Amino acid sequence: MKNLTSSVQLQLLEAMLDGSRVAALITDPSQHDNPIIFANNTFEKMTGYPLSEVIGQNCRFLQGEETDPIGVGQLRKGIQDKIPVTVTLKNYKKDGTMFWNRISVSPLVIDDQLFFTGTQTNISLEFSQRAELMKKDADIELLSLPILKIQDNIAVVTLIGEMTPDRFNLLTQKLTTYIQKHDVENVILDITGLFWSDNSHVQSMSTIQDILKLMGGTLYVTGITPKVAQSLAGTTDSSNQLRTFKNIQQALKSIR
Repeated sequence: MKNLTSSVQLQLLEAMLDGSRVAALITDPSQHDNPIIFANNTFEKMTGYPLSEVIGQNCRFLQGEETDPIGVGQLRKGIQDKIPVTVTLKNYKKDGTMFWNRISVSPLVIDDQLFFTGTQTNISLEFSQRAELMKKDADIELLSLPILKIQDNIAVVTLIGEMTPDRFNLLTQKLTTYIQKHDVENVILDITGLFWSDNSHVQSMSTIQDILKLMGGTLYVTGITPKVAQSLAGTTDSSNQLRTFKNIQQALKSIR
């Protein structure tokens, strides 16, 4: 490289930057509003803004309604303090499409003149995958249905969230397995934080009661709200009436 002319070195550098998968920028803080003086072709492809509209502008044109002002402030402070800074912001392409942009800015001094170099990477896919993983984790946690044995013959299941058909099937499977394995006679099913995706709650609880009865167990349903109580009233015959209570403490007193 030392044997090449400055012109050739510059062309090689631009070719290398244009071939990069990362958008690259150079800004000049000695000019008003620290404008962009160089941007590679990747920046144009990533944002949809032609270089003719980019050069001479401050990079804030990528910001929009949902851009985090705290992140923008961190970026601005890094530039003011002339220190490297990296932030991730919601930015917007020319067509208005939002994307997650990981922005890194560093100071660069050449011949006593200060410049800032910046790289920008579209990490929207990473955020999408992360959100999907978080959703799956939440679904797994929701479906975990923890069963707690509080006495030798009493277990408590506290349900929250939505009761879907899949979740109900999992509940019945876990309950029957648990009762068989731990020799539990009484199961308290607390539904304080539960809601059904349909109107099958009466039939669902009756089904659980029938399953437990066949296995020699007894079901106690707690957390009954007035609305649920009204829907339960008169729906089952006296021989198959659900044992319902306002809270777990009342159910425990009844068992003892």
